[in-house]
Amino acid sequence: MGMSLWQKCIVVLLGVAIFGGAACFARIAFRPPELDRYRSIPWVTYVHPNIKKLQQAKALAGEGKFDEARVILAKALITAPKSPVTRELRDLLGNINEQIFFSKVPSPGKTEYIVKSGDALASIARKLESSTEAIIRVNHLDSTVIRPEERLLVPQLDFNITIDLVRSRVVVCNSHGFFCQYPIVAANLPLSRKPTIQTKVKAKSFGENGGLVRPADRFHNEGHPQIDLGRAGYVLYGVGQENNGSSSEIAVETGDKKGTMDSHDANPAPQGIAMLKKDIAEIDLLIRKDTPVTIIFEDTSDSQA
Repeated sequence: MGMSLWQKCIVVLLGVAIFGGAACFARIAFRPPELDRYRSIPWVTYVHPNIKKLQQAKALAGEGKFDEARVILAKALITAPKSPVTRELRDLLGNINEQIFFSKVPSPGKTEYIVKSGDALASIARKLESSTEAIIRVNHLDSTVIRPEERLLVPQLDFNITIDLVRSRVVVCNSHGFFCQYPIVAANLPLSRKPTIQTKVKAKSFGENGGLVRPADRFHNEGHPQIDLGRAGYVLYGVGQENNGSSSEIAVETGDKKGTMDSHDANPAPQGIAMLKKDIAEIDLLIRKDTPVTIIFEDTSDSQA
């Protein structure tokens, strides 16, 4: 028995209602009305908080407000030790630490000393665990001549050095932690089967034309500063600005491995660790004989700072 006309109409209407409702539901489910509104909102690029802190610290340092800038940098590195600008934060903090340390302004790490009759800079340096060169630099002295009742600021050289070959930097720390860091230009060291080795500063020297230069003549443009460590073949030596990133061979042997970077120079690099001469000069002022030195050949941690 066939359906009457009105029954057919009802079936058609029900079909239209069902398929129309399904289409409307699908449109709402897969393209909600709010989608267009959300798409009209401009995307906001995430900026790491440390980037803003770096800018703030730079501005404060430019105004000579080193203590305020140092507080911002230290907090940024503590709260977010891994960020896109961690190296820049540490570089700036190191520069500020150096400026404060070598300024003629009292600060932690410097002892005020009143010169007594018979005193000499060398004896004062031995007594207060400093160095003649550092005392001269901090007090802006023109010579080693000092007079009784003269007031001097004597920096305490309680630093230790980490030579991080993995990240190509030399990090200087004191009893409070990080102090400053410097880039490594090249490294060519003897074989070592250990990921890290411990040694000490053996001697500091300054060569020119194959000979040593008197301490009073150190660090002028023609000479080459050098820091000898307590292991054969381990030495920090200075090169000029023009040698930074040079094409000389950079090789570090660890265990049975030898890593070599591209070289366009037929002459092999001297044995040791090459740094900019101005950086070696700064490090020389911060260390003494027997200053502890750690050399890192392989990364044994997850730190990327």
